[in-house]
This record gives sequence, C-alpha cells and structure tokens, in this order.
Amino acid sequence: MEEVIDYKIVNRENKYSGKFKIEEVTVKNGDKEFKTEVFDRGNSVGALVYNTETKKYLFTSQYRVGAEGVMIEIVAGKIDDGEKPQDTVKREIAEEVGYKVDNILHITDMYLSPGGSKEVMALFYVEVSEKIGDGGGVDGEYIKVVEVEDLGMSGNLFFEISKDGMITPPYKLIDAKSIVAVNAHVQSKMLRELWKTMSDYKMKSL
Repeated sequence: MEEVIDYKIVNRENKYSGKFKIEEVTVKNGDKEFKTEVFDRGNSVGALVYNTETKKYLFTSQYRVGAEGVMIEIVAGKIDDGEKPQDTVKREIAEEVGYKVDNILHITDMYLSPGGSKEVMALFYVEVSEKIGDGGGVDGEYIKVVEVEDLGMSGNLFFEISKDGMITPPYKLIDAKSIVAVNAHVQSKMLRELWKTMSDYKMKSL
C-alpha cells in the first residue's frame, strides 16, 4: 500500500444518519484519490472514579451490543453539543453512578479507532464522596454500579481483599478506554510511592 503523505479530503457524502453517522470521504494524495468510510458518533469522555469515603473505585456494568454481552467499564459518555468535557464528566457520573464530582484530573485525549472513526475521548481521573442520586443511567441504559477494592496493571480489578491481605483472583478488563485509565492511574501511583520512598530514604541518611 502506498503511503499517504500530502493528503486532503476533497469530498464528503453522508451515507447514513441515525443515532450515529456514516460518511463516505474522498481523499486525494497528489494525483491519486481513494474513497473510505468514516464513522461519526461525536466526541466523548471517560472517567476513572474513586470514592474517597469508601476507598473504592466505581465502575459500571451494562449490556454492550457491540460485544454482545455485559461489560465492566469506567464511566463514559458522549459530549453534547456546546458542552465542555469536564461538564460532560460531571453529568455522566451523576447519571451513571449517582455521585457529585469533588476533584477532576485530566489524563489524556485519545482517538479510539482512527482508522475508521472520528471520535476523540477525553480521559479523566475523578474523586467523589457525596451521593446525590441512584445512578443507573438514562434512556434504558440499565447500568449497575460495581465497587472495586483495588487496581492492578493490565486492567486488573480486585473486588475483594481479605483482612489477612490475600487478594482474590482479578477480573481482567477487555475495554480499551478502561484499560488505559487503570494503567495510567496505577503507574502514577507507583511513581508517587517510589518518589516518597526515595525521599524518605534520603532524609534518614542525612
């Protein structure tokens, strides 16, 4: 396949418009052209939510038609027209898990599938403590809130840790946005703990 270097979109044609949109776009590269389809569902947000009162992470469980089954994921949703990503996060957290946002930290922005989708997701880490609603989602989402005791690398979720410190076998996430959010958070925690350990060691050696 020839590399596309100097490209531009010269034509767009709407092929489908419903809950989502599909466009056929014509891309020109020099004197050559090719057609492809682009899936447009708008931009979105995702949030890893931590309850500072219970010391647990809050995930959602719901049926996903693309996966043809129930999946555990971070809170996520579509950005409405004219809405700021941070405001979308607050709305989605209230709708899906029923909490008011205390603190919000931006992790990164990312394309979810740039080969055929325009969607960019803004990813956040959020802390909550005050329950303001039942959650469960809107418009027939039927979301169940899942409380997670601890997180591990590669998207591992630990639902229960016994008093003797034994950890139950983990549930492994298969949802990309959730894996990225969990890994980013775990890596950040590890770096903070390493820095603290090194700082404490230096202070003791003085």
